[in-house]
This record gives sequence, structure tokens and C-alpha cells, in this order.
Amino acid sequence: MPSLLSGLPIARPARMAVVAVAACVTAMPALAGETEFTAAYTARLAVLPINFASGTLKATVPDKGRYVVDFGADGMGFAMSGKAIGTVYPDGVWPLSAAIDTADSSEVRKIRIALSRGRVRRDTVTPPLPYRPDRVPVTQEHKKGVIDPISALLMPVAKKSDTLEPSVCDRTLPIFEGTERFDIKMSYLRIENVKTIKGYEGPVVVCRATYKAIAGHRANGKPNYMEQNKTIEAWLAPIQGTQMVAPWKISLVTGMGTMLIEASEFTATQNPTKHADAGEAVAAPSDNGTPR
Repeated sequence: MPSLLSGLPIARPARMAVVAVAACVTAMPALAGETEFTAAYTARLAVLPINFASGTLKATVPDKGRYVVDFGADGMGFAMSGKAIGTVYPDGVWPLSAAIDTADSSEVRKIRIALSRGRVRRDTVTPPLPYRPDRVPVTQEHKKGVIDPISALLMPVAKKSDTLEPSVCDRTLPIFEGTERFDIKMSYLRIENVKTIKGYEGPVVVCRATYKAIAGHRANGKPNYMEQNKTIEAWLAPIQGTQMVAPWKISLVTGMGTMLIEASEFTATQNPTKHADAGEAVAAPSDNGTPR
């Protein structure tokens, strides 16, 4: 995502860290009814006392049926927002549509994605990325078996598993965000204890997250830095009353110091009475999986 940070060594890490917040959440509600989850984050460099970005995610997830996830962030010269709609199944989620908007001092870009059973059926990027001879083309094969970065907020944790088990980290997230296709592979590191200003207090699972560019990136560009960065950590905390974990903190080392994205709020409420209405806020999908 272009921004005023684009000339700084933290530009690519900043963008990927924001995406990581949207891609490291793993979720699967276990209670009947509807869970409403809210998290607020701030981003800063460890050497500086000021925040340079903030973000909020809100998810409404029934035990089965339609989910809705909203995400937004803004900071030093950039802003982004996203919304995804999909269906919760016993073994995971299938996204139906995603909208991602980004803006900085020079341009506004809108991305729209329609999916069905992990396959991208339609996607638009407005305005399209400028042609660059070293950009790796995104093919139709790259658009199979993927999830959008907002729906990546909702991923299964087996009901027989504890949300604080090391196995929570054992996953690879195949992300397609309209302009790029990349993988985020996670692996277990350790258990830590945290305390949120508002909400969760207790243990979290710390996972290492590694980035792998697949397509859409520039072969001679900055993705190489992210692929070689072995310092990215995602601290995942359980969401109360569900088989769900979400990122409490993301950290990574950049050329200007350690970047920290940390939750100041991490709360969840269950609303069993809303279960029957969980899918009514969104129009029924068409045959190809997109909202009508």
C-alpha cells in the first residue's frame, strides 16, 4: 500500500504488519448464537513514545451462517479499511466477498473480490497498478484455494483443541488481496502472559510468522526483505466464550527499530438471541457466491 512511508525502510514492513493483523486471526466460535468481537490496536516503533498508526477490527460471527468482518486503520499519511462477508461452516469459513480501500497523499485505490469455495470468481482493482516489467503476473491458478485478508480473520481451531495449545500456530494462510498473492506461514514459539487496558488478561500463544511472495509483487522490489525477516511474531489471545484466537500483538524488526502493533482493547460478547437473525443483514449470495 503506497503511503508517505514509502521512502522509509519501514514502508514494506508497515504495510505487511497491518496486513498481518488482518491475516493472523484464527477463529471458530463454539457457542450457539452470535459472538461480537472488538479489538483496537496502536502501532509504534519501540524507540519512539508516539503512535504512528491505529486500527480497529469488529467481527460478528454466528456459530453457523453468515459472518461479517470490518477492519480499519490509519496513520502517517495513509488510511485503509476493509469489509468481508462469508459463511461459517463446521470446519472453517468460506468468504463470499471482500472490499478493501486504501488511500495516501497521492492516490486512492479500491479492491473488490468475489469468491466461491476458495476460488476467486471476480476481482477488480481501481485504479489498476501501473505496469512494471519485473512485476510477477497473477494468474488464475494463483486465485485458487485462497482467502481474502479480511476473511483471514476467521479460521478454524479444532473444537477438541485448547485455544492456547502450540498447534494453534500450525497453519499457512494463502492470501489474495487483489494485487498480490502471498502466504503467511506460522509456527509455535512460546507462551506469554499479557494484560490489555480494556478486556483480555492472561496467557497468549506466540507464533513466528514468515512471509512468502507468490505473485503480484515486483521481483526486484522489497518483498525480499520481508521474506528474509525472521523476526515477525504474532501474539494470539483467546476470545472469551469461543474457540477463537486473535492477534493481541504483532512485532517485527525493521531498519528503523522494532515495530509493535498492540491491542489496547480486546473484548467479546455473546448474543444468543441474535442467532436466528445472523444472516439477515446481508443479502443472499448469488449462484457464483457474490452478494446480490
